[in-house]
Amino acid sequence: MEIETTGIPGCYVLQARLLRDRRGSFIKTFHTPRFEELGLRTDWREEYFSASAKGVVRGMHFQLPPVDHAKMVFCLTGEVLDVVVDLRRGSPAFGTALGFTLSAENGRGLYLPTGCAHGFVSKAEDSGMYYKVTSVHAPEQDAGIAWDSIAFDWPVSDPELSDRDRRHPRFADFETPFVFDAAKAAQ
Repeated sequence: MEIETTGIPGCYVLQARLLRDRRGSFIKTFHTPRFEELGLRTDWREEYFSASAKGVVRGMHFQLPPVDHAKMVFCLTGEVLDVVVDLRRGSPAFGTALGFTLSAENGRGLYLPTGCAHGFVSKAEDSGMYYKVTSVHAPEQDAGIAWDSIAFDWPVSDPELSDRDRRHPRFADFETPFVFDAAKAAQ
């Protein structure tokens, strides 16, 4: 697995080795020794899978301290435009929103440090996303910001949203509890 830096400290594009033959494809999304070598977290506590129809936006989600988490995501079916926003006060990328195309075809994933909001829009008829997180879901600490309140040019104007996602505060109204620490950027 190779990683590429992004414009958000501690956030990386993960390029897994994608093997294909007449049977289909195979990809390894996680390898403890490689993550440790790269200085990334390996203390995963939960895993999730979501399926989304074309035009669905999920996000922008995160968990608040003390149960904030690092996250790793891969698109296993279909294609998504995955979006990350840095919510860490003092970060050189505070408020920066970046998008990455993840698909079953390109084998790319993302590693997000704590203090980043995450979301995506499904660009295919059926997109399956796989997530790993470093904390157990705590409903009372589950949070988000409005998908359309960030400085990002989404390819949809009227997406399908959950009721929960419709109620998130705007980015400008969110008082972040996250603080950037350069020494711990990937955590």
